[in-house]
Amino acid sequence: MTLSHHNEPLPVNRIAAGALAALGAASAIPIPLAQLDFAGFFNVFNIDSGESPAALLVIAGVGGILTVAVVALAFAGAVLAFTGAPSAAKVLVAAALAGLVTAMPLWIPAGVVIGAAALILRQSGDHHAGVGDSRRNLLRPTGVTTRTPTPEET
Repeated sequence: MTLSHHNEPLPVNRIAAGALAALGAASAIPIPLAQLDFAGFFNVFNIDSGESPAALLVIAGVGGILTVAVVALAFAGAVLAFTGAPSAAKVLVAAALAGLVTAMPLWIPAGVVIGAAALILRQSGDHHAGVGDSRRNLLRPTGVTTRTPTPEET
């Protein structure tokens, strides 16, 4: 088994995207802790659920567990961004959107930062656009003609 060592420096956009994704994931760590504290799993922030119904505590607990998984997914996306994996942007978008489902109002700042990391990766990964091609239509329509018909054709 041989290991290949690449001594190429990391592109700046991969470093920036990985750092943004790690920052977004790290800033989201208190969210599931607060959810699980409210549900009574443990006492991190000394949150008292009071006389909340049991169903609400179950929802908070399930949401906290799912949010832990989403934070882990965001950290995995950050690692993928640093390594240059092609799936990094998709993982980061999935983490940003899944966080909105599990912890909507609290997740918005973290989701925006994680989504920005995915956008940086997508812009750097667009190998189809050249330097002078920045105004090119990226939708690539098919079956559309833009030429003017001749008088015989009308």
